[in-house]
Amino acid sequence: MHLQSWLRPAVYVSAIGLFVLGLGITGVAISGEINGDYMVQVDHVSASTSGSTVSYAGLTPAEKTVFNRVKSGQAAPVEGVTLETFANNAVRYQGDVYAFETTYDPTTLTPLVAGFGIALAVAGGALFFLTSILNRRLISISDSVL
Repeated sequence: MHLQSWLRPAVYVSAIGLFVLGLGITGVAISGEINGDYMVQVDHVSASTSGSTVSYAGLTPAEKTVFNRVKSGQAAPVEGVTLETFANNAVRYQGDVYAFETTYDPTTLTPLVAGFGIALAVAGGALFFLTSILNRRLISISDSVL
């Protein structure tokens, strides 16, 4: 791969660009996965529980909205403080104790996007180092011929 002297900087810049773009795409994909969507639904209703309970009146307005939705049998998306409340506590409501099941809801193609980002970063890194190695070999060959 004999690169003209004017083409070498363009190849290096392209390789670095691919590497940085790949890292950026991977970072965004992993960040989305970490901050992913969780769903909560009622696991069971009983008269008592040995676990930690929170009264319905002690819930925030956002938590009450989620609870009202899940007590009717639906699943509801939760995040942040709401996730902590429903993952770690049962809710006491009108004499019953509602225990919850929290599940991860993978609604994105995060693994595919992360894989694409990693592939771009590897391709950029490989292009950079291969160009560098080939450039050194061409220089050493041309020096030995002269």
